[in-house]
Amino acid sequence: MKKILLPTDFSQNAFNAITYALEMFREDKITFTFLHAYKVFEYHEKSKLTAEPGEKNLEKVRKDTEKKLEQLAEEFSLKAGKNHTFKTAVHNLLLVDAINKELRIHKQDLIVIGTQGKTGNKEVVYGSNTINIMEDVEKCPVLAIPAHVSFKPPTEIVLANSFKVELTPTDLDFLIGLARKYGSAIRILHIAEEGGLSRSQKYNRAQLQEKLEGVRHSFHFLEYLSVPIGIYSFLESRGSDMIAFINKKHTLVQNLLLQPLYKNLAHYSKVPVLVLHQPEKS
Repeated sequence: MKKILLPTDFSQNAFNAITYALEMFREDKITFTFLHAYKVFEYHEKSKLTAEPGEKNLEKVRKDTEKKLEQLAEEFSLKAGKNHTFKTAVHNLLLVDAINKELRIHKQDLIVIGTQGKTGNKEVVYGSNTINIMEDVEKCPVLAIPAHVSFKPPTEIVLANSFKVELTPTDLDFLIGLARKYGSAIRILHIAEEGGLSRSQKYNRAQLQEKLEGVRHSFHFLEYLSVPIGIYSFLESRGSDMIAFINKKHTLVQNLLLQPLYKNLAHYSKVPVLVLHQPEKS
């Protein structure tokens, strides 16, 4: 049985992501966990400078949140597949800390989130919580669903790759499983702003080719374009259904290819973004 974590702030964007996940895995045996994180502080009378949790306040928020999550699970159970079950989790932590704690307690196969939270700022395509989850979550794939995007079986998934990071054995497991489930083609896109591959990049490309054996795939190369413009143009020209990246933990911002993911997610706002987390080498 697969396990999927669904962080929610009870916004419409979060509900859309939940609906997407239910449809994506409608025929699978899945346990979905609705997670809500909050951080409550209360000032003590004697010291207005130090904020500490007030026990009564914490208990009230926890009970109210648990009730809302139970109602949410009941509501979505009416739309769920016959093999879907639901759990809830509440943590008095910042969101990323809450997710990582939940992952340590109950290993998950996927996290599905909306690209925005309650604010729904139309000028901000990806909210700060979404970015933080993509960068700082521990060893679990993250699928971010843009607002108003409904599920359709992906016929083509673009894997944007710089060939600068050597793959570990499990990096592509989720992506390959998804492609096999829906018969999707994986299009590996490399954009060289200066042209040419180094020896190590050629090795990593060959390694990637080997790992994708048995899955329909092809390699595509663009040169002398900025990475975000190249990816955006490729997605638009082909009508691809999803964009995927491999994030080696703590190098997301520095990596040539993944830096634009962090700074230019608006370019990919029309399709879901899948981030595959690569664990750090010990």
